[in-house]
Amino acid sequence: MSGNRRTGILLLCFCWMACEKPVDIPVPYDGDKIVVNALLQPDSLLYLRVTRSQPPGASVFPEIPGASVSLKAGNASIPVSWQQIGGKGYFVSGSPVQYGLRYSLEVSAAGLDTVYATDTLPRAPLLSAPFAQAGGSRVRFVLRDLPGSDFYRFRLFHASNNFVPEKRARYRFDPSYNNNFTDLISDRFLEYTLISDERFEGREITVVMQTEEVNKAGGYLLLEVTGLTHAAWLYLKTLELQSSTTNNPLVEPGSVYSNVLDGYGIMAGTNSASLPIEVK
Repeated sequence: MSGNRRTGILLLCFCWMACEKPVDIPVPYDGDKIVVNALLQPDSLLYLRVTRSQPPGASVFPEIPGASVSLKAGNASIPVSWQQIGGKGYFVSGSPVQYGLRYSLEVSAAGLDTVYATDTLPRAPLLSAPFAQAGGSRVRFVLRDLPGSDFYRFRLFHASNNFVPEKRARYRFDPSYNNNFTDLISDRFLEYTLISDERFEGREITVVMQTEEVNKAGGYLLLEVTGLTHAAWLYLKTLELQSSTTNNPLVEPGSVYSNVLDGYGIMAGTNSASLPIEVK
């Protein structure tokens, strides 16, 4: 596995873990349930968080280290082990996630309903032709979208000279060039964008980002485009919507999407591609 791919996997893993936060659970409260959070990434072990839900307003979800976890890749059972990582407990798979297999999860614990979840890996985005000019504020690249529904997350990073991400770069889609993203163009610079291929399904398009900071000569950027399954897409979109309406008394709070049957949380697939960009 290349250094860039390892870095991308770590970034995805930690950013997904950072999304672990109190989730708005519809009232009335149905009682404690198992909460599952798992991110499927190619060639990476599966790190599964299993916690217990709490009534609305709670800020801590107790771990369930004694839960019984059954993980399958297709029809094959995958062993899992309990590990402490960064002060949190995870059930970790004994083998990396593979493309082309559907992963199924069953989790049970004393006094709680057994929960089920399933998802697979999406296709990796196809990226090419990166360009960024010194003194300008645009980053250009080509995205080739294959036939069939695809969902993407775009992020851009300032990077070291060996293209290790150092901090996120804020950007927006340039209104002069991106006819495919007209509904997403705004005056705000963002750290990420979630986009479906509805407007450009099955086509190759040129994407132009306008950066908040001017591109410096000799600088390095790293573009990350992540393919998402429909479950991952819905989870991130509803999480984004909930975050944007927090503390807004005019908007009714929304719940974050869950594909965990009889419980809460998410088990979803992502597949990231990175494109190194040298500013010239």
